[in-house]
Amino acid sequence: MKKLFSYIFFCLLAVGFFSCENDETKVVMSSQRQAPALTTSNSAYLLNASTASDSTVTFSWSKANYGFQAAVRYTLQIAKSGTNFANPKEVTVGSALQMKYTTADFNQMVIILGLKPNASGQLDLRVKATVADAVAPLYSNVSTISVTPYLVVINYPSLWVAGDFQGWNPATAPKISSRNANGIYEGYVYIAGGTRQFKYTSQPDWNGTNYGWASSTTTGSDVAGTFSSSGGNLFVPEDGFYLLKGNTNNSTWSATKTTWGIIGDATANGWSSDVPMTYDVNKNVWKVTTTLKAGPLKFRANGAWAINLGDTGADLSLEYDGDNIVIPASLAGTRTITLDLKAGNYTYTIE
Repeated sequence: MKKLFSYIFFCLLAVGFFSCENDETKVVMSSQRQAPALTTSNSAYLLNASTASDSTVTFSWSKANYGFQAAVRYTLQIAKSGTNFANPKEVTVGSALQMKYTTADFNQMVIILGLKPNASGQLDLRVKATVADAVAPLYSNVSTISVTPYLVVINYPSLWVAGDFQGWNPATAPKISSRNANGIYEGYVYIAGGTRQFKYTSQPDWNGTNYGWASSTTTGSDVAGTFSSSGGNLFVPEDGFYLLKGNTNNSTWSATKTTWGIIGDATANGWSSDVPMTYDVNKNVWKVTTTLKAGPLKFRANGAWAINLGDTGADLSLEYDGDNIVIPASLAGTRTITLDLKAGNYTYTIE
C-alpha cells in the first residue's frame, strides 16, 4: 500500500510540473500577437494660424494583442520621412488609443522635426506598444502624411518708425516691438536716403503719442540719447541696417548700425571669423549662399559677440545668446541661409 501511495504522489507531481511548464510556454510562445493598427484623421494637413487653439490633428489606433492579459503602454512616434525613425519625436500616452494635437502644438513640432514653413513636407508615423522590457515591442503600420506648417508671427506691442526714408507715413512704417510688453522696444530697420530723420509713433498714424529727439551722443555710426513727446526728429548719421531701441519708461533711445554674418564649425571659417551675409533691400532680409558642414553655427552682428542670435528649441525662431543651430549631415553642402529680423519675430531658413 505504501508503494502504491508513493507511486500516485510521484505521478501527480510529474503531471503538475509538466502542466505548469506547458502553461508558461503558452504565454511566452503564443502566436496570437497582433500589432496596433494606426489611422490618421487626414493624409494631408494645411496648418493655419487662424485655428491655432483648435484640436485639428488626431491620430488613433487599435489595441495591441500580446496573446495574454497585460497592461499595454503606447508611444506615438513621428519622424521626418526618409529617416527610418532614427530620431523620432516620441509621445507616450499610457493606455490611450488616441493622440490629439492643437494646430499650434502640431505646427511647432513639425517645424522642430525639420519641415519648412509655408512648404509641404512629409512625416512618417507609427505606434509602439510595450508591456515590459523583456518582451519585444509591437509596432503598428507606418502612415505617411503631408504637412504644410505656417510661420508663427506674433504681433507684439509696437512703436512705428516713421521718417523721410519712407515718406513720413506711420501706416506703412516699419516697427520696433516690446516682446515682454514692458515699455522696452527694439527692432531692426533699414534707414537710407534723405536726411535719415524719423520719429517713434505709438500707433500707425500721428494721432497718438509721438516720440522725438531731446538729446543724443553720436559715436561713429551709432547714436544714443533721450526722447520726449514734444521733441524734434530722431536721426542716424549714415545709411544702414540699424538696431533701434526705445524705452518709454525712462525716455531713452539708441541706434546701432549692424551687418550680419554666420560663424561656427558648420561654416568655412569655423569659429575664427564670420562668413558675411548680404542685405536684400527688396525683401528686407539678410542672405548668404555658402558651403556648410555638419556642425553648429550662429548668427552675429558686426563680427562680435555683443549681438548674436541662436535657436533655443530648434523651432526656426531666434533668441539673443540662444543655442547653437546644429546643421545635420543631411544639410551639408551648398545652401542658402536667410535671416529675417522683422518686428520682434526673428527667424531664419536654410535651403
